[in-house]
Amino acid sequence: MVRKKKLSPSGAKDEDGEYHNVHINLHEDELAVAGMEIGDEVFVRVRDNKIIIQKADQEDVEHEF
Repeated sequence: MVRKKKLSPSGAKDEDGEYHNVHINLHEDELAVAGMEIGDEVFVRVRDNKIIIQKADQEDVEHEF
């Protein structure tokens, strides 16, 4: 499944009027394909120009991508 998404500005602006956070909306069907549900805890990492979101399952954490 591939869907184009936009990183939307989020949070408060700084004194220069700039945002420093973003959010992305994922539909529950996208989460289901990844084996996740709304409210699950996740690990988020940035590596090699990629953002990786993985379910925070302490027994199965993938470190190599």
